[in-house]
Amino acid sequence: MSEFLAEPRNCMLGTTNKDGSAQLTPVGFLWDGTAFYIIADKRRHWVKRNLNRDPRLSLAVDQGDDYRAVVATGKAEIRDHDIWDITEKILVKYFGPDTGMTYTERLKLQRHEHQVLVVLNPDRISSWGRDDAT
Repeated sequence: MSEFLAEPRNCMLGTTNKDGSAQLTPVGFLWDGTAFYIIADKRRHWVKRNLNRDPRLSLAVDQGDDYRAVVATGKAEIRDHDIWDITEKILVKYFGPDTGMTYTERLKLQRHEHQVLVVLNPDRISSWGRDDAT
């Protein structure tokens, strides 16, 4: 599963709107073996309104063409301190070393006061795949 999650895969994050409906948001993530980390702007609806009101979070990671997936659920923590090392790792994972580090520096300069990490230490995690190799 760790190898699968180390790749820059699709991740769909689910939060709950005030009316009870689902809010789905595509995100990049980092898995460190115990927690998922997601870069976020704390002004976004799914952070500002949804997670601050109801910290329950679900996410699904897949690749779409190989029928493998990981699904995790739990309560999110919004972290606004010590975020830049992990932020850079996520951006390098998805954009490569040069672009990822450049993008991190740009975020620090332009929107540093709005950037947070959403951390999910899953209560439940499951995986499956075509060959059950996830």
